[in-house]
Amino acid sequence: MVEILGISGSPVKNSNTDRLVKLVLDSTGLKSEFIKLSDCKIEPCHVCMVDDPKWGRVFPCQLDNQCILQDDFQKISPKLLEADALVIGGYPSFGSVNAWTKTFLERWFAIDHCAFQEKPLMIGKLGVSIAVCNTPEDGKTVADQIESMFRELHMLPVAKIVAQGSFPCRFRSKCSVRRLRVVSLEAIECPEGTIRDPLNDKEVIKEAQNAARRIRETLEWRRKEGIKHSSVTV
Repeated sequence: MVEILGISGSPVKNSNTDRLVKLVLDSTGLKSEFIKLSDCKIEPCHVCMVDDPKWGRVFPCQLDNQCILQDDFQKISPKLLEADALVIGGYPSFGSVNAWTKTFLERWFAIDHCAFQEKPLMIGKLGVSIAVCNTPEDGKTVADQIESMFRELHMLPVAKIVAQGSFPCRFRSKCSVRRLRVVSLEAIECPEGTIRDPLNDKEVIKEAQNAARRIRETLEWRRKEGIKHSSVTV
């Protein structure tokens, strides 16, 4: 059984987002699995509607918590229900969470949409939201959006990590066109035209390790007390 599921919405190979999600997973010392969304074929929510003889006009996922779209999300959804904790990472794109991550969040909501169940399926599971960004302001927006989904599904957010990277632009803050709000050249240890590595930041590493510790200690305490995530009241 996978105890912790890590999901990265970055399409970049071995990206900062990938590595930060994996750092949290590895630091827990628990059984985990990593999924890179760009390796999957996942459609956005189609806002399907059906006529049900008992409930009338409804979304089909309201009836049984099953999305009717047939793609790779069908392989991920059982793992979401199985895991005790989720670590999800994305990045800002035009001031909001990027498309791969947003599409995943849309479809994820379907497996716990309603189904007229007495208790939400994801209730009590632990969540860590991660955003790798150029500016802390945009990163916080993304991390907040991911955390908002945790709360919507009655999960327990245990950490929110915002790690600052930078655009691979040789002009940086001297750019006369976009005037990017970036970290100063003196604040990073890499030449112009390369991407800053947030995992060189000791504070980011510490935050990731603390997030892992919270997950591990909470799950260990629950097992000791015989508490399942589904019995947690939030």
